[in-house]
Amino acid sequence: MKNNLLAIFCFVCCAIVTQLCTQRVWAQTASAGMTLEQANAVKSIKIANLDKDTYFKSGGFILDRYEERPAYVFTYSDGITRKIYLYKIFSAADTKDLGLLAIYQNGKTNEVKPFVIPGANGDRKAWDAYIDDLKYVGEKEPGLMSTLGFVLSREMANLMAGGGGKSEDGDKKKEEYNFCFAADAPVTMPNGTEKAIRDIKAGDVVVGYNAQTKSLAPTRVTKVEIHTGEFKLAGVWLASMNELTAGTSSALVAPVLLEATANHPVLTAAGRKALGDVKAGDVLYRYDATAKGVVAYNVVRTEAAVRSTKQVYNLVTESGAYLIGETVVLDK
Repeated sequence: MKNNLLAIFCFVCCAIVTQLCTQRVWAQTASAGMTLEQANAVKSIKIANLDKDTYFKSGGFILDRYEERPAYVFTYSDGITRKIYLYKIFSAADTKDLGLLAIYQNGKTNEVKPFVIPGANGDRKAWDAYIDDLKYVGEKEPGLMSTLGFVLSREMANLMAGGGGKSEDGDKKKEEYNFCFAADAPVTMPNGTEKAIRDIKAGDVVVGYNAQTKSLAPTRVTKVEIHTGEFKLAGVWLASMNELTAGTSSALVAPVLLEATANHPVLTAAGRKALGDVKAGDVLYRYDATAKGVVAYNVVRTEAAVRSTKQVYNLVTESGAYLIGETVVLDK
């Protein structure tokens, strides 16, 4: 009887705190209403590494770790470590704020339980599904309700204390989630020509890159993403490593410019990096016709804002990488 009362108390606390939290957080922004279908789709998303996968796209959604926080960790007297991970949910098509994903993990079994919490404007059926999950899943997993209740209560207390999620310049801007290139960015085609990214269509075949074999190969475009707004493009200037070490008699070629939104990932010698995080001295890779493959290029200069544009494009490819201006860039 005592355990049943405790479970009921935790359930009621979770429901009340969640409702207050969503009203306070998402009512501050023009959030879209999450549907039951969307809630079920988010709940079915599998996250490969909860500790490392803090931001990614899947199934038409963007999942972004809430306030970039690590997991909440609890160790009870039974010796089992329990964790709660929080992600913000956005629609990938228009970056509308949809709600929150809370993931419970049992450290003994490694089993995870997802809870999709709709935003304040969420459909009633989506809210009903969340309440059902609290009741029926929570009853079967000891420790789940108390950990989830604590986390949501803690976040609510932080919001009421004046914290909670706004940066110095307000909420995250939509363009922070748009990883893209200007409309005239040249995509390298298998026949050696280039085509403006605005003219690429889903189903087209472009030059891709296999990071494991370090080789170029044709790859199919599965999706073209287009965003309209006001976007600043960062730039890096690249020079061949051979030119940097050539003798004074060699004719130097002007550095090549690669520009994209600052968060678009590129392939560097150190691995995947956002373009805005690339520094002078870093190494990127470009296609070389003579070598019939990619060669190392050194970053000789960077610029945070080369120009602005009102429309940006991104490709999703089967290989996960393609060439812009013959430079290897990665899918977001």
